[in-house]
Amino acid sequence: MQMKNRFTVKIQSIAFGGSGVGRAEGLVVFVPFTAPEDVVEIEIVARKKKFARGRLIRILESSRRRTLPFCRYYGVCGGCCYQHIDYECQLEVKQQQVKEVFSRIGTIAHPEVSKIIPSPLSYGYRGKARLHKEKTAEGVRMGFMDVSGGRLMDIERCEIMDETINDQIRETRAKGMIPYADGDVTFWSGSQNPSQDAIVRTVKGRDFLVPFTGFFQANLHLTGRMVEEVCCLIGEEKRNTVIDACCGSGLFSIFLAPYALRVIGVEINEKSVRYARENAKRQQTGNTDFICGDVENVLFDMERANENMDLIIFDPPRTGLSGKTIAAVSKSKLQEIVYISCDPATQARDVKKLHDHGYCLESLRPIDMFSQTEHIEAIALLRRR
Repeated sequence: MQMKNRFTVKIQSIAFGGSGVGRAEGLVVFVPFTAPEDVVEIEIVARKKKFARGRLIRILESSRRRTLPFCRYYGVCGGCCYQHIDYECQLEVKQQQVKEVFSRIGTIAHPEVSKIIPSPLSYGYRGKARLHKEKTAEGVRMGFMDVSGGRLMDIERCEIMDETINDQIRETRAKGMIPYADGDVTFWSGSQNPSQDAIVRTVKGRDFLVPFTGFFQANLHLTGRMVEEVCCLIGEEKRNTVIDACCGSGLFSIFLAPYALRVIGVEINEKSVRYARENAKRQQTGNTDFICGDVENVLFDMERANENMDLIIFDPPRTGLSGKTIAAVSKSKLQEIVYISCDPATQARDVKKLHDHGYCLESLRPIDMFSQTEHIEAIALLRRR
């Protein structure tokens, strides 16, 4: 069917970023909130030279992979764009997306991607929420940005959050405790108090102190599994020196202590380094050191001192590695890299650059740390040729 800018489209797949992919007038069309095998009526809202973006008008034939969204804000909130797709399909989609991203951006012809690790919980798994807020004539609005990214949605609860976070959101609203000061509002799972300097996260029976304003893996139900995957990649052979870059509060450093003579954690956040040292002390890991600084400077200093470095672990922000960091790695004697990323696109970009410096991708495995959303975590192992 065609009526002005309206077309009937069959959705073939889901692109990285969450939109369904179909074709209209010879163009690839990206349509949010669609599922593979949907037949939908869409309106073209933007045209480019090689593709177009569409808006879903109505579903003509519903895909067998569709399910009912669980959240009252679905379709308006800019968060969980996969709630209309059954969980098995979400996993299949993310597996294929990682493969496609590493093929397209990483320029790896046929990347082998191990089976994605699912989350034990597809809802109620997130251990941290950061809500935006803004002042209005009626008071302070608190929530997430809408799908356009231009309007703040006031929310009462979030279905992917741990229920203790929803309890805190409800209590904060009931007591009129939303702060007027600029900045976001952070909630951690458990009975946490924003006046606390640190919170406690427990992984595989071990407690980790984390700065209240710091970083920790959002899905506690999968963090232990991620640690196991990293340890498995490293293997049983004991290393001389392992470097844990972007180490935060020392999660990987402490779990990897038995696998090396020495583990050096590097982190730019001074408070996180302080807690990493405290965590190592509490857990009696005597072979861990923590440095506050940039990893490229640490690598340069260690290389100049002719220190033996076997392996480095990266778990950087979504933006990935800097050019300086990749250059420092290329000039080092590091033989292996474990690269953990919450954005396969920047990860694939960096893997391509590392490949140009002599490192080959040995294994790649997605892990669904962010169920119901378009985000994907992936763990890559690279070895120097």
